[in-house]
Amino acid sequence: MTIDKSLSRRHFITGTFAASAAAALGLAGCAPQGQPVAATGGNAADAPAPTEGTADVPAWLGEPPAITDTDCAETIDTEVLVVGAGCSGLVAANFAAMEGAHTLLIEKFDKGTGLRGSAIGAVGSRKQKEAGVTIDPQEICNDLAHYSLNNANMDLYQLWAAHSAEAVDWYCDLTDGVDLCKIDLEWSMPAEETRYKCWPTGHGAMLDNGKMGKDEASGEGVTYAQIEGNFLAQPTAELRYLTSLECLIKEGDKVVGAYASTDDGATYLRINASKGVIVATGGYANNPDMYMALQAENARGLCGVVPFGNFNAQGQGIKACLWAGAVKDENPTSMVFDRGIMRPDQLPGDPFAMDFGYFHMATQPFLKVDIEGERITNESSPYDFLIHALARKSSQRAWFDIWDANWPTDIERFHTIGCSGLIKGEGTNQMDPEGIEGTAAIIEALVEEGKIVKADTLEELADAFGINKETFLATVEQYNGFYDTQNDSQYGKEAFRLSEIRTAPFYACKLSGMALATLDGIKINTRFQALDADNAPIEGLYVIGNDSGNYYNGTYPNLAAGLNAGRCVTFGMLCGRQVAAR
Repeated sequence: MTIDKSLSRRHFITGTFAASAAAALGLAGCAPQGQPVAATGGNAADAPAPTEGTADVPAWLGEPPAITDTDCAETIDTEVLVVGAGCSGLVAANFAAMEGAHTLLIEKFDKGTGLRGSAIGAVGSRKQKEAGVTIDPQEICNDLAHYSLNNANMDLYQLWAAHSAEAVDWYCDLTDGVDLCKIDLEWSMPAEETRYKCWPTGHGAMLDNGKMGKDEASGEGVTYAQIEGNFLAQPTAELRYLTSLECLIKEGDKVVGAYASTDDGATYLRINASKGVIVATGGYANNPDMYMALQAENARGLCGVVPFGNFNAQGQGIKACLWAGAVKDENPTSMVFDRGIMRPDQLPGDPFAMDFGYFHMATQPFLKVDIEGERITNESSPYDFLIHALARKSSQRAWFDIWDANWPTDIERFHTIGCSGLIKGEGTNQMDPEGIEGTAAIIEALVEEGKIVKADTLEELADAFGINKETFLATVEQYNGFYDTQNDSQYGKEAFRLSEIRTAPFYACKLSGMALATLDGIKINTRFQALDADNAPIEGLYVIGNDSGNYYNGTYPNLAAGLNAGRCVTFGMLCGRQVAAR
């Protein structure tokens, strides 16, 4: 078949950021021709309190498009419809087609996000067995439940732990050793005990020259080509790019298909899916209206949205499910990096409009202080813990990273895991980390830009950022004492992740959070069925990936590297198989 990719991804990304994501949709599901849209019911009680719009429908949700069959230029019949060619959707489409079901995969852009290159988390994979790595499924599942305060479905954790090895082994079969790609397991955990448990779960795609898993000519992930190719090789597979979900179609209480559009919304399609619709559009991190309405408190501590991997995440899948009667997680949750660097005169709070930078080294557990010069929390913790602590201690949602000339030996000793690592070593799978020389070059470049201050004295650092000087100097002195005694008596940071700040030049920068993905989605059961307000499944509607909920609550447990991508791949496999077998 011919796949039309004439419109570039850049065209769509530019349009996405240039215009605020229009919320022109509502609570009722789209109806077949002749059936009133309002007849399918709604979910106003479970939607967040509106700040604009009507009394029942918040502005970010809006009303559904009034599409009927007579508006459609084409009607397509398939068995399984998968919406979104990302980490979940691409895998689900593969497994549905491999089971023999006629499977149509649609993607809004000219290319999906595909599988995450840096890490896909699993328990009991072939790579782990080869490396002698053993993870107790009950232990890691209980750790995840702890992070969610049990405001999640423990059975979903168990489902991931039980089936993730099969999913990742399949991924490795298709990609490991193909087109210079190598799948590395991150098995090297810190030798010392850490306050927060680290898990050797991440399987990352590398090229055999140590560079990240992308073809240098095209810039496309080499693993995407293999997974896409496997799908298209199935006789029952069909793929349409530049095809956007508009809303779902219900007959009575059952979802039977969807309305989609092409040509920038000028042409409508009706897609009938006899076995079911799998929604996997990636959450809503790239929908400014939706994000600022649903994650307003989180947004106060953000300076931007990570500029890679989430251009597709515009919330359409979640909104379509809400109109069909599904309910969403109550608590907003984002995957947040603590790597947003700002100029000294900036403050966070407007992440979709700010000028910001990405500073990888910011995640390293150096001393971090607030505008008052006070230390904030244990710096050796999950990425967003510092951001949460700062919101409760300071008048500003920005913090300041402090380090000295000895930083190269510090980061080697810190031995952070997952994508925070700056040094490629045995048993790591960081994608093309900067290393010492690369990090030094980045620091000097940011000094030239005025985003990092390099000074001969600590007093100069305080003056440059307006930090309370007297308190700051006392904090540094106290922190140096913790290093001398190898005991953080204030917050209990591991001794091997303490550092002294005594050797000029000294460095500081102003930081805040960056949203990578949203993790609050449509509530599902262990069959991946969307649930309604009575916790009953909606027939014909399945939700996976960042569109799905019941898995996180307020934070992302990033110390199990690749946890979310592992969930996406595993649930994509299971859901694709299940819907195909209906």
